[in-house]
Amino acid sequence: MSNQVPTARPVIAFVGGGASATVTAIALLRATAWLRLRYRIVVIDEHGRHGRGTAYATADPRHLLNSPAKSMSALPDRPGHLVEWAAKSGVPCGPDTFLPRSCYGDYLDASLATAAAGAAPHAEVVFRRDRVVAAHADADRVVLELPGGARMEAAAAVFATGGTPASLPTVLGGTFDAARTGGAPVVADPWHPVSGFASLRGCGAALAVGTGLTMVDTALSMCAADPDTVVHAVSRRGLVPRRHRLPLVAPPGLVDLRSTDGAPLPLRTLLRRLRAAIDAYPGDWRHVVDSVRPHTADLWQGLTPAEQEVFLARLARHWESARHRMAPEVADRFDHLRASGRVRLHTGRVTALEDDGRRSSARLSDGTVIDVDAVVNCTGGVPARSPLIRRLISDGTARPDHLGLGLATCPRGALVTPSGLVSRRLFALGPVRRGQLYETTAIPEIRAQAEPLAERIADTVLRNRRVAPATIP
Repeated sequence: MSNQVPTARPVIAFVGGGASATVTAIALLRATAWLRLRYRIVVIDEHGRHGRGTAYATADPRHLLNSPAKSMSALPDRPGHLVEWAAKSGVPCGPDTFLPRSCYGDYLDASLATAAAGAAPHAEVVFRRDRVVAAHADADRVVLELPGGARMEAAAAVFATGGTPASLPTVLGGTFDAARTGGAPVVADPWHPVSGFASLRGCGAALAVGTGLTMVDTALSMCAADPDTVVHAVSRRGLVPRRHRLPLVAPPGLVDLRSTDGAPLPLRTLLRRLRAAIDAYPGDWRHVVDSVRPHTADLWQGLTPAEQEVFLARLARHWESARHRMAPEVADRFDHLRASGRVRLHTGRVTALEDDGRRSSARLSDGTVIDVDAVVNCTGGVPARSPLIRRLISDGTARPDHLGLGLATCPRGALVTPSGLVSRRLFALGPVRRGQLYETTAIPEIRAQAEPLAERIADTVLRNRRVAPATIP
C-alpha cells in the first residue's frame, strides 16, 4: 500500500442541472470509464433540480414529452435505452409512447447514476445547490464566483444554463413587473418552484402571454387545479403547437437539399423546396418536416446572417409550431379545453394593463378587453437574458453570438473570447448555442453536442493533451 497522499481530483463543473448537463455528464463518464482517470463532476443548480432542470422537474402527470420515447434515449449508441429502462422500471412504454416528463426526469437521474457507477471509483458525481454569478479562466484553472464572495475552483466549466424567461413588455397604463404590489399577480417564470403558476390556485381568469408549449402546460395544470379557471392566451400570431399524429415516421430524403455547385441553399430556395415536398408527399406533412431535422444545423449555418434574421422575425414561430408539437393526449386535452371555452386564444399584443387594486384588465391591440386575476409569462426562455451569460460577456470571458441569442462557441462547444481565442477550459451547450445551431433544446440535438464536447474535455482537460491555440474571427 502506498503511503503517498493522493492529489485532489480535478473538478469538471456543470453550471445548470438540466438535461443538457446530465446528458453531457453521462457522455463524459462513459468516454472516460476505461481510462481510469481520477476526476469529480460537480453539478451546480440554483434550485436543486439536478438531472431535471426546468423541463423535467414538473410533477404534473399531464405534462408529457413532446417527442416519442424512441427518440429520447440519453445514449446515442442505444436508441432503445429509454424504452428498456421503462420496461425494467415497470413503466408502460413503447417506442411511440409520450411519457410524463417527470418520468423522463427519473430516467435521466437513473442513467447518470449508472454511468457514475461504471466510472467509479475513479470518477464521481456531486450535486451542489448554489448559484454561479461569474467565471474566469486562465491557462491552469477556472474560478467560479458564488454569492457572498465564495469561490470554487475547477479544471473546466460547462455552461448549460438553459434560458431565462423573457421580459414581458411595458404597456400603457401599467407594467408587466413581477414586483408589482397592486392588482393581479404577475408570474414572471411559470416554472419557478415557489412563485410559478402553481401558486395561482383559485385563479378565476388568467392571461397567458405567449401561445407555445409553455402556455399549453400552464393551461392544462391551471384548469385541472380549479374547475372554474379560464385561461386567455395571446400572441402576435396566435399560433399554437400542432399535434403529433401516428404513425411517427420520418423517411429520409423527402426534401431536396442539394445544390448544383455545392454552395448552401438560400432561404427562399429552402422554403420553396420544403413546400414542394409537402405538396408532393402522399403521407403526412409532419413526416416532411421531421425529415429535415437531422440537417437543421447545417442548413442554418448555410444561411447568411441577414437570412437568419429574416427567418427569426418572420418564419420562426411558424416553423416551431410545426416542428415542436404536442403529444396526441395533450392535444386532445387542450382541444377539449378550447371547445369548452376554458382556453381562449387571442391574436395580437397587449397594449394596456390596468388594475384597481383587486383585478386587472388587459386591453389587446384589436380592442378586446379581458378581465384577469393573474398574468403568466409564457413567452419562453432567452439564454442571452441570463445574468450569468451577460456577466460572462461583460467581463470579456466570452462573446455573444452574431445574433445576440447566446454565446459564441467553436464547433465542439468551447467558448470564444472577444478577441477570437478559443477557450481550453470553458464550454457551453444547449440553448446558449441557439444563434449558431438554431435547434439546440431537444434531446437528439443535445446528444449531438454532448458527445464531441465530452471527448474534448476528456482529451484537453483530463488527459491534458496539448492542442495548438485556436482563434475564430
